[in-house]
Amino acid sequence: MTKRDVPMRKTETETLARFFPVEAADRIASLLDEYAVQLKVSRTRVSKLGDFRPGRGSGWHRISVNANLNQYEFLLVFLHELSHLIVYQTHGRSVLPHGKEWKAVYGGLIREFTETRMFHPALHDQLLRYSQRVKASGVADISLALALRMFDKSDDDQGWHYLEEIPEKSLFRARSGKVFRKGERIRKRFRCFCLNNNLSYLIHPMAHVNYADEREFQQ
Repeated sequence: MTKRDVPMRKTETETLARFFPVEAADRIASLLDEYAVQLKVSRTRVSKLGDFRPGRGSGWHRISVNANLNQYEFLLVFLHELSHLIVYQTHGRSVLPHGKEWKAVYGGLIREFTETRMFHPALHDQLLRYSQRVKASGVADISLALALRMFDKSDDDQGWHYLEEIPEKSLFRARSGKVFRKGERIRKRFRCFCLNNNLSYLIHPMAHVNYADEREFQQ
């Protein structure tokens, strides 16, 4: 998996199985064709896990998902963004982005993929509960996020936490290597101050972070 964006269009199932659970690859391939989606595997972004951009005219829609997610997180975020596409095709921009229409579609997709065993059985109960009360911010349910962590890709993830978990004012290092101090929650993200460039950023609550040593920045 490279650091550069990897575009995929009408992707073969073998390629999809690099990112999704292998059981889901055929279904994902059919959804990409059905909804004319270009799937883009993106470099890690601290502000979001994925996004949806509607196609222009008769062009392909685009869904991007962060490359650093494990296969079940990747699938969940993809379904989140696909739900935006489905709602957009049905209602245009006349409904709220994460309103009842989106919640119904996303919850239904989670149940479909859970009941057809495209998620690991250890996640089924949590996913079915989550499907009844889905949230806007990616994998926003902390208990589900913690359950998903057991499927992280390698030992490189040891010692990492979700930003949501660490206390306010803690010093942490993002995967980019930059060091931040966690600030207050602003709607769906946390305002964090970067010690490397003295700028503030709004960071996704499910961003993977690691504690940084205060002594590195003491004068």
